[in-house]
Order: sequence, then structure tokens, then C-alpha cells
Amino acid sequence: WVKPFLGITEGGIVLALVDILFLFFVIIQVRYLFGGENNITETGFTYSEYARRGFGELVAVAILSLLLYLGLGAITKQESHGTRLVFSVLSILLMALVMVMLASAFQRLFLYENAYGFTQLRTYTHVFIFWLAALLLILIGLEGFRRRGFFTTALLLSVFGFILTLGGMNVDGFIASRNIAVGEDGDYLLDVDYLKSLSADATPAMINGYLYGDLSDSEKEALGAELACRTGMAEEKRTERSWQSFNLAEDREL
Repeated sequence: WVKPFLGITEGGIVLALVDILFLFFVIIQVRYLFGGENNITETGFTYSEYARRGFGELVAVAILSLLLYLGLGAITKQESHGTRLVFSVLSILLMALVMVMLASAFQRLFLYENAYGFTQLRTYTHVFIFWLAALLLILIGLEGFRRRGFFTTALLLSVFGFILTLGGMNVDGFIASRNIAVGEDGDYLLDVDYLKSLSADATPAMINGYLYGDLSDSEKEALGAELACRTGMAEEKRTERSWQSFNLAEDREL
């Protein structure tokens, strides 16, 4: 769509400067990126602040880096093997450094989830990081094999993969099982009130946690009360609803 007009010297300088900037940032800020709980205790961050700042900032860097790579790839002349090699090496280094930052974002989010459990938004974010990392790995392969034109295909595959993953993993069931598992470790007080807000998809995991989970007596009592309410409501819905409103998850509650 755009005829290349930028020389490899100019394009290479831009990519090299960004690479150097990211490299020094990763080296100097490695403690900030991967400090974990030490950053929370020493700097006064809350788990929420540490996770959200890290995720927002680092994912923004990843997206801007992708746009920079695509923009320079479209306008930079790469007429010889040497110029293509220089551009590929600098581009792959850029995406590798972005992968390091994504690893930091995931570590922050994982720390937050272990402290307060999963929610729907945290689960979406969790899955999103994996598919963004997959997109970066695919781009590294495409750049290495000189197949940059397949970026749109890779992007679409990543988007559909993200959607299909959420559709196939039973998000509410995953949240319930993971929160109960974290509650069993003793570092997290199970938030039964949040489990109440989940759909019928979460009920099998809640039943399994109630029957076999290593929870405190108060947590089991609250979880059992919620399951009793769900059972009563499910029986009422079964007798009152028509076949057109049949819901598999609600039917499985019984």
C-alpha cells in the first residue's frame, strides 16, 4: 500500500535506539519488573496498583512496539539481503525485549490473583497476555522466515484463539475452582459473596470445593448455604420454564 521511501540507515537507527532504550530499561529496572512482593512492601504499592500499573503500562508498550515495527517495515527500503538481515535482527530483538516486559506484566497479575483470587476481568486479562505473547512469537517466526505479509493472518488467528479460549474454558467455572484452590492455601479468604454473582457454570466447581475442598468451617458453611439456595432456585426454574428457555448449565445444577 505504501511505497518504501526510508533508507535502512534511518529505519535501522530508529529501531536500534528503541532496542537500546528497552534493553537499558530491562537491565536497570529488573528489580521493579520482577520484584514481586518486595515492590509492594518497600514502595507502598497495593497489589491492585502494582498489577494494574504493570499491566497497563507494559501492554501499551507492546502494542506501540508492534505499530512501530509494522510502520517501519512498510516504509523502510529492504532491497538487499544485508538490509533485510539488519532490519530482521533489530525487529526480533525488539519483540524479544517486549516479551520480557510481558512476562513482568503476567508476574504482577499472577501475584494479584494469588492474593485476592480471580474475577472475570482478571481472567480475561490472564488469557489475553498469553495470546499477545503468542502473537509476538509468531511475528518473530514470520520475520525470521521473511513472511511479514502474513501479519494480518497471525493477528486474526490470535484474536479468534483468544475468543475460542474464553468460550471453551468455562470462565465462571474456572474462577470458582481457582478461587477455592487459592482459599485452600490459607493465604486468601474465600469470597463467597463474589461466587454468588457467578452463573450456573460455576456450580459444579463450587460443589466439588464444598465436598472435597480443604476450606475452613465458616467458608464451607457459607458455600453450602449458597449451594442450597441455587438448588432450590434451579428446581423452581425447572418446573416453571418452557423448553425454549432450557439452559444446560442450570440443568446440570441439579
